[in-house]
Order: sequence, then structure tokens, then C-alpha cells
Amino acid sequence: MKAWLTYGFGDMRLEDVPMPKAEPGWVVCKVRQLELSVTEVAEFRGLPVPSHENIKRLLAENAPRQLWGHEFSGDVVEVGEGVTNVKLGDRVFYHRGVPCGSCNYCRAGMTQLCRSAIAVSEDTPGCLAEYFPIPASTIMAVPPSMSDKEVCAMQPLVSIMGSVESTGIELGDTVVVIGQGPMGLNCMQVARVAGAGKVIAIARRDPVLEVSKQLGADVVINSTKTDPVKEVLEITNGLGCDVVFECAGGSKDQGHAGSDTFVQGLDMLRNEGRIIEIGYLPTGSTIPIEQIDTKGIRVIGRRYPSPRMINFAIDLVASKRVQIEPTITHVLEGIEKVPEAFEISGNKAKYGAINPAQVVLST
Repeated sequence: MKAWLTYGFGDMRLEDVPMPKAEPGWVVCKVRQLELSVTEVAEFRGLPVPSHENIKRLLAENAPRQLWGHEFSGDVVEVGEGVTNVKLGDRVFYHRGVPCGSCNYCRAGMTQLCRSAIAVSEDTPGCLAEYFPIPASTIMAVPPSMSDKEVCAMQPLVSIMGSVESTGIELGDTVVVIGQGPMGLNCMQVARVAGAGKVIAIARRDPVLEVSKQLGADVVINSTKTDPVKEVLEITNGLGCDVVFECAGGSKDQGHAGSDTFVQGLDMLRNEGRIIEIGYLPTGSTIPIEQIDTKGIRVIGRRYPSPRMINFAIDLVASKRVQIEPTITHVLEGIEKVPEAFEISGNKAKYGAINPAQVVLST
């Protein structure tokens, strides 16, 4: 079978590799469709993201290796001993795993360190291949009504479900979502379902904001044309919004906003408002504490989704209450197109993309 092997940063080659086997607790999936995360693109390029040193070590210890890819739609073609949550023929996606609730980390409230919730291990091959193995505990089956495009993009949606839940959105809240990439568009739609009375979408590209309107934003603001803080305060009669989802932060080397949009979020919140950072702020970022203190702002950390939230995410997409397909602008055919998907996904503004480019391997 064919798989993309990584030899070093920026060096990936399509080669023949042995067919994987399903170990106990694992399954083998045939990949139907895949997409790359923006973080994976940055990792592959060797950019200074938080995972850079670990990736550097892995490549130094054992290269080439089948390293990237966790967002996919795939069919289960082999089931290992002890697997009960999926069966042969199921179409599945990767959801990262959920906290077990019983280990020392979970009992201490540190669910982000639970081994059951941690992403597939560094020894797990990625899905940039015709077939690949994966722990069964990290995947879930989907109904036939969902398209491969939707299934392929489920992991980013699932990843924000617990975080949206943790903000405690109340009926009628005014919610601002800064950044309208896939994560921002997901947050915006789920916030609407959660009861937000008004959703304000902020981004730097008009075509993206048109999609935001299509998917339910009440107000859209182009931050390159006006002051978004001033606009939000005017819309809320000077009071400020209730909740901010910051989905634009990250390294400016990758075209993100650094920590600037997080600071803007603090400025546009009402007293005792809530803000959650969905975009990864650059390592070593500093934020002003004065606004947080004087306004009593609640800064909320990410929460991993529970099984209930994962199932809810599937229901939202299957019922079209959350729409994914309008965000998918580039679909390529054939495993040999993976490098082109890296290029498009790493330069979305240049190519007019919203979601990362998807690649169809089989149907």
C-alpha cells in the first residue's frame, strides 16, 4: 500500500509500506477522505509551534516515519481483539478519546493529561496513507446520512464542543467569535444552538464573512476596515458582550494574530464576561491582567468533550443544525495530492480557502 513518509521538516515522500495489522484494542481503517490541521502544516514546515521540539526529537530518533494526519473519514476493515465500540464496515472519524474519569489525573481535575483523552500516541501512524491503524477508543462511527466531507471535518468540531459547553452560554447572550476559520465557524454555529441571542463574527476577509452570514452570524465585522472593539461596544450600547471565543490567535509567522485578538476580546467584554482561547496563543505570550481584574472577567480554559458532547456534535451535523460543507472550498483527488493540500492549507488566504484542503483517496 502507499503512504506518505516524513524524512525531515519539509521532506515527505510517497512510498510503498507494509499493510498494517490490528493489534488488541486497535482497528485498521481504509481512508476515504482526509484533511490536514493547520497545526500539522506548521509542524511539517518546522515552524516554532509548541510541539516543535518533540517532532524534532521523533524525526531524529526514527525517520522516515508515517507521522501526520488525524482528520479523516474511513472504513473499518479489520478489528483487533477486545474492540467493542466499532465493527467491520463502520465509517468512522477520530475524536481524540475522552477522559476515563477514574485515573489520578481525572480525579484531580487534570483531564487533559488522561491517557484515554490524549491524542493518538507518537508511535501511531497518521492517516496520510491508503490504510492505517488507530486505537478504537479514539474513533466513533457515523450515520450514513453524513457525507465524507462532513465526516472528514468532524474532529475540529468535536474538539470545541466541550469548550463551548464550558462557557455557560445563556439564552439571549451576545457572543463574539474572533476569527472565522473552521474553529471559529464551528464555535459560532454551536453557540447559536446553545441559545445565543446575537452572534457577532469578526474576521479579516470579506468572502469568509459572507460564509459566516450564511451560517447564522447576526453581525459580521471586517477587522481590517473598522475597529472591532468599538463596533461591538456600539452594538451592545456600551455594555459589552457576554462571551468571546478567540479563534484567531497564534504565531504571526503563520499568519495568525499573535495575542492581539485576545486583548481585543478582553476590551469588548462586559463586566464579569467570559472569554475562551480556541486559537493557540504563541509560546511565551503575555496578556494584560488589568482588564481581567477590574472587570472581573472569567478566562476559561479548554475542556475536552464528553461522550455526550461527541454524540451531540454528530447529531448537529447529521441534522444540518451545524453545517460543515459550505466551509470546504478545496477538494483534491488522489493520495499524490497530499503535498498540494499542505500548500493550500498553509496559505488559505492566498488560495481563498476556509477549511483545510481535503483529499479523496477512495469512495
